[in-house]
Amino acid sequence: MQFIHTDAATGIRELSTHLTQLLTEEKHTLWLVPGGSNIPFVIQAMIDIPEELTKGLTIMLTDERHGPIGHPDSNAQKLQVAGFNPKRAKFIPVLTGDSLQETAQKYDATAGRVFHETDVAVGQFGIGADGHIAGILPRSPGTSALGELAVGYEANDHIRLTLTFPALRYIETAYAFVYGDTKREALQRLHDEDIALADQPAQILKAIPEAYVYNDQIE
Repeated sequence: MQFIHTDAATGIRELSTHLTQLLTEEKHTLWLVPGGSNIPFVIQAMIDIPEELTKGLTIMLTDERHGPIGHPDSNAQKLQVAGFNPKRAKFIPVLTGDSLQETAQKYDATAGRVFHETDVAVGQFGIGADGHIAGILPRSPGTSALGELAVGYEANDHIRLTLTFPALRYIETAYAFVYGDTKREALQRLHDEDIALADQPAQILKAIPEAYVYNDQIE
């Protein structure tokens, strides 16, 4: 895992360059994308990928908030409202209009199929001030999944759907964008300490073959 002290624009260019290279090599590429503060970064990275290459790209959310399709807290809805254009890529939604349990089961099955069908997985992430990554909050049911690739659970802020640690281990290269003073403690702990995944889920980045943490706090 490499910490890179630079502006977000540099990291976005490196992410889009990597995705473009994989697609140029005709590798069927899975790009896992977050919501939240990373939405503008997802949009910019997509803009930078030539449209003719995007037919080999599959995009899926790292996490989602359960509810009706298109509800205002949905990460997919926020991407759409912000102007995200998948071009010729296949965008796989998480929300199905079903119950939390049924939606989680379908998300799990879809993740298994997509990981099997694609050649390489690239993950994009933010990290919360509490050390969460994707929708895996510290000491939440998201940290205890063993075989599932996706789970759903009720948290204090949202009813969450998220990929799990077993799913994130399929990723070959991860790009995390972590900016702002509120993230300083989480970044420092990630950099300096080896903490149980249940206590700081972002530690999963250390299990990914290549992981880059773009930030404004740590060299």
